[in-house]
Parts: sequence; C-alpha cells; structure tokens
Amino acid sequence: MDDGETPKRTPPSRAPEPWAEFGGRLRHWRRNLGLTQAQLGARVGYDHSAISKLESGVRQPLPPLVRRLDEVLGAGGELVAVWTAVAEARSCAPAAGVLRAAPLPGEGAARGIGLALPDGLVWPSRLPSYAMTCPLHGGEDCAVPPLEEASAIHGAFRAPGAPPGAGADIDTVHVLAGLLAVYERAGDERPSPALAAEVERTLHAIVRRLETAGCREPARRALLRLAAAYAELAGELRMLHGQNGLAMAWFDKGVRWAAACGDSAMRVALLIDMSTLAKLENDAPSALAYARAIREAAPGRHWAATMAHLCEARGHTLGGDVRQCLRHIALARDGLDRFGERGTAEVPWLATFPGPVRVESGAAGALRDIAAMTSDRSVARLAVEAARTSLDHLGPRTRPTRLLFTLRLADGHACAGDPEAAVAVAGPVLAEASAASSVMIGRELRGLRDRLVARWSGRPEVDDLITRLADGLS
Repeated sequence: MDDGETPKRTPPSRAPEPWAEFGGRLRHWRRNLGLTQAQLGARVGYDHSAISKLESGVRQPLPPLVRRLDEVLGAGGELVAVWTAVAEARSCAPAAGVLRAAPLPGEGAARGIGLALPDGLVWPSRLPSYAMTCPLHGGEDCAVPPLEEASAIHGAFRAPGAPPGAGADIDTVHVLAGLLAVYERAGDERPSPALAAEVERTLHAIVRRLETAGCREPARRALLRLAAAYAELAGELRMLHGQNGLAMAWFDKGVRWAAACGDSAMRVALLIDMSTLAKLENDAPSALAYARAIREAAPGRHWAATMAHLCEARGHTLGGDVRQCLRHIALARDGLDRFGERGTAEVPWLATFPGPVRVESGAAGALRDIAAMTSDRSVARLAVEAARTSLDHLGPRTRPTRLLFTLRLADGHACAGDPEAAVAVAGPVLAEASAASSVMIGRELRGLRDRLVARWSGRPEVDDLITRLADGLS
C-alpha cells in the first residue's frame, strides 16, 4: 500500500464503480511518477482522501481538476480523453428514451420502407465504398448484398414494429453502410430536400432499433456508428438548405452517438461541421470552442490537430485577426504533410485528395473573408492561390462543390484587385450556380456581387456580371 493511501476492500460481486476506468488510469500515472495519493493531492490542492475516491471510481472528477491532473502527471492528454469518453458514454447510456430525449428532426413525417436509390448511382458491391468503411469490421473488405436482396433487407429493417430483442445482423449492417455510401455520393453531386428526407427516415429506423431491449454488442456499437454517420449527412444536407437549427440538432445527436461507441474520427467530423455552422452564424466564440473540442476529441492525432487548426483559422476571420488566421492555416498545412499511414487508416475521409481539398478550400475561405474585411490585396492573392489548389485537387464528380470553390476563386480575384479575372472565372458557371438550391452557393454569389458593386461597378463587363448576379439572386 502507498504511504498516505486509504485501503479499500471491494466485495467480488460488487458492480464496477461508474468512474473506475478513469480512476485506473489516474492510479497508473500517479504510480508512474512514484507519488503517493497525499503527494499528488498536495500538488493539485486536494486532500489524499479525494484522490483515493477518484482512483476507486466513486467520485466524478470536475473538468478543471482533470486537466490539472493530466498536466501534473504528464499524461499527455490521456486523462482528459478518458474522462471525456466516460462522461459522454454515460450521457448516452442505452436506457429506453435516452437516444431521443427530444423528438428527432423530421420525426412524424410519412415513412416509406422501400430502398430509394438516387438515379444514376451504382449500388456498391463491397465495402469500403466512397470512404465508408464497415461499421463491424473497419477497413476490411466486406461484401454488400446485391441491390434486390438489399432492398428487402432495408425494407424489413425500416418497417415499424421491430420484434422484441431485434438487433441487426451482418447483412443488415452492410446494407445500411452501403446505402450511406450511396447517399454520401448523392449529397456531393446533387443534394436535395428529398435526399435529406430519405437519409432521416433510415436514421429514425436505426434509432428505433437501438432502443429495443435486445440490441446488444457488437450490433449496438455498429448501429451507433451508423447513426452518427447518418446524422452527420442529415445535418450537412439541412445546412445546405439553410436549416441551421435542424442541422445543429443532428450534429449534436451525432456527437453523442459517436462518443457512445468510441468513434473519435466521427466525433471530429461532426465537430468540424458544428464549427463551420457557428462560423456561418457569425458566432466566433462558438466556432473556436468547437475547434478546441476537435483537438480534445482525439488527443495526439495529427489529423485532428490539422482540422482543429483549420477551424480555428476560420473562426479568427470573424474578428479580422490576420496573424492568427495565417498562423493556423500554416499549422493545418504542416499537419496535413504529417498524416502518415495511421491517419489514412483512421480517417479515410481525409486520405488522398480530400485532405488537401478540405485544408485549401478552408484556407481560401478564411483568407478571402479577411481580405474582404481588411481590403488587404496580398491576403486576397493568397486566397486565390488556395482556391486554385482546392479546385486542382477536387474530384470530377462533385459538381456543387466545384461551383462553390469556383465562385470563391472569383471572389478572391475581386478582392485582389483583378475584376477581369473575377468575371472570367464566374461568368461561365453563373447560370448553373444561380439555379443551385444550395444556401452555401447563394452566400458565395451574394458575397461576390457585394464586392463587385462596392469596388468595381462602372466597368461594362463588371456591370454585366453584376446584373446577371442580381437576376440570379432575385
């Protein structure tokens, strides 16, 4: 027994204390430094009996104390990460009703049970597909049932009144993952309210199945992973159509489901969306808070730090902080260069070209916003370079995203003092962009119009584009 510790005798039949996992890691790190409970307590301002209770798992530590313990013991963020995982898992316990403490967005809408495959898209035969890995087997190669069989499986899963004790077999999980891959591709190519409704109907069915008493591991964990991924897509589709409140509701649910199954990569993806949404709402403190949460969700991971820096750069634009914006962009680019095999395996949605696309498009938006705010043409030229790089790395099938980035490039030219280049870039895509239903594209169109009107009106070619922009936005 360590000097100053209070001995504990726990009956063999006693259930584990709720914070036992955190307590075990705290004990490990304390002993690693050769400290007694009394010595550690003195360093953080607590009595040894409080440290004893923390290590035995009977006391929930407060966040400031967790951070102080992590710092004093040199745990490198592990104690913070364990505390976060336990806290969020406890908040997402699978008791009846917890998964829907409030109605889910879209609940109460008419429920179809057929498998609605968007026109022109191919049903995947294997996983991974479109960066969607198997929720049961990770990056392993898994077969997806053929479309006709998948439609029957999906219909049975989505039908109301699942039998008691029902979970989800392997084929069902593979069908749900394959369908999500199809929906992700459709969202990139032609997002629509109808697609959002289909995504949400399947997500509602997943939540209903999770609430059945018989949903046990590993099916429960797989369904939680799917629920978090479907919630991210549902939120993104709502955000594209300007329904920011509903989007945030899905992102919040998704973060909780991702935490409940220990999927740190999905938590990071959802927190990125939440930071983006806060930025769109001009809420700098929230945008920066979500960025910090990204780093805490996956401590020690270069890919998480990269995304945190990118979100911090976008958040600092709201205050016009050029120095901090440039600093975080540089750190994000450096982090992208250090991904390595581990990062590629953990976050396939950031591997190969999506990583540069995310970083450079985010940098382009941040730099363009700073340039528009400060009239700094040198920053605007950096925005143009980043926008060109993001377009160079973008795949050929993501048309709405290409339109968004093209308008961002045109706006960068306008901010950099080159209205002719802005007209040349935006003119050929203006009709298609004006017809798009995306609120995000609409924001880019309005920003470009405002910049041209304020700085470059009076030139015939610019005035023609301004008129076309006004017609497209009317």
